[in-house]
Amino acid sequence: MKISELFYSIQGEGKRTGNPSFFIRTNHCNLRCQFASGNLCDTSYTSWFPDNEYNLGDIPIEDIINEYNNIGCDDIVITGGEPTIFPHELRILIEKLRETRDNLFITLETNGTNFGDYFKEIDLISVSPKLSSSTPYKTSYEKMHENSRFNKDSLFNINQLKNYGICDVQWKFVFSRNEDLEEIYKLKELFNIKHHDIYLMPEGINKKDLDRNREHIIEICKNHNFRYSDRIHIITYGNKRGI
Repeated sequence: MKISELFYSIQGEGKRTGNPSFFIRTNHCNLRCQFASGNLCDTSYTSWFPDNEYNLGDIPIEDIINEYNNIGCDDIVITGGEPTIFPHELRILIEKLRETRDNLFITLETNGTNFGDYFKEIDLISVSPKLSSSTPYKTSYEKMHENSRFNKDSLFNINQLKNYGICDVQWKFVFSRNEDLEEIYKLKELFNIKHHDIYLMPEGINKKDLDRNREHIIEICKNHNFRYSDRIHIITYGNKRGI
């Protein structure tokens, strides 16, 4: 499986913030985010620059399981990049992880552009649909990103898993400008998402960015009854890999 990095840290975002977790970060992504601030995504080494020399490369799933067993924590986060572009490997990985212990909690972080049966084996789907403010305008990836960032059927199917009680789903939006609210509300109405399942997270790749945007987004969450998510790992460790 194409892997960028494997590491042990705390979950820094969303409803499981603060939980010690083993992170499996896949390499490569089907989108190329560049936000209104000019920042690329905070893991651009998996999307814009997947050939980065520090990415681990093709790792046997057995080796990933062994790395996890060396840690043995209760939470695993499969993230990226975009893990769902490897559906076959992802299904096998989840199956093998489930065999390691009974009380395992698996979070899958995704942009929501793909859907597969592997989602049914996940405890928490952390879906982060990319808004128009993520489009890399005036780059060679603009058309590809804009055409790929929204998959209505996939998002509907993900939301149905929560409606049927199969797994939990949180909707986590990178918030970079006030105009994002209109798009978030359209998605909320389209999929009948509950307010308490929507998390707004400040766009930023370092503590300075987060500090500048935090208060404004907290006020928006208060005014619209959304949840606020910070990015504790960036605040604590800075913009580094393996944190």
